[in-house]
Amino acid sequence: MSIPGSTVIIEGHAIVSVDGMIAAADGTMPPALRNEADWRIFQAALDAAALVVLGRLGHERHPNPGRRRLVLTRSVAALEADPGDALTQLWNPAGIAIADVLRQLGIAEGTVAITGGTGTFDLFLPLLDRFVLSEVRDLTLPDGIACFTKGHPRLVLPGAGLEARDMELIDRGVVQTQWVRP
Repeated sequence: MSIPGSTVIIEGHAIVSVDGMIAAADGTMPPALRNEADWRIFQAALDAAALVVLGRLGHERHPNPGRRRLVLTRSVAALEADPGDALTQLWNPAGIAIADVLRQLGIAEGTVAITGGTGTFDLFLPLLDRFVLSEVRDLTLPDGIACFTKGHPRLVLPGAGLEARDMELIDRGVVQTQWVRP
């Protein structure tokens, strides 16, 4: 991401079903979509991140005191502290640009980890430097919630200028691909 004087890396993370879904139709993550090998890799990436960005629903469903978070929401005009978590800021992208948010938060280097949901992934798609995509190969989620509104990540990420690299089997039936901007 190009912020003058910045070395920030924007990195997305998702585990999806074979049909590109990040959740079931009701918004929950079915047990078959959760994988321990992926979870360990994901948690290590979040621990190393300067900031974790996610949508309001994900933040409410998975509180995580201890990590610096930026939560997308229309409930604020621009950027405000979360009264319930000193490490969390509430952000309305319509009120302030992400570059300005990062400046205000003092983040000029490191990784900004984007963890979803769909609207968050869509918003950051043109800014992604990397995307870590795990796919559960034997699971479909008909009528589930898509990772990207434009389709399966394997189709959307190349359209945004990212290339697949370092595909590996991280567990039985779970393939992880590192997508990077060349």
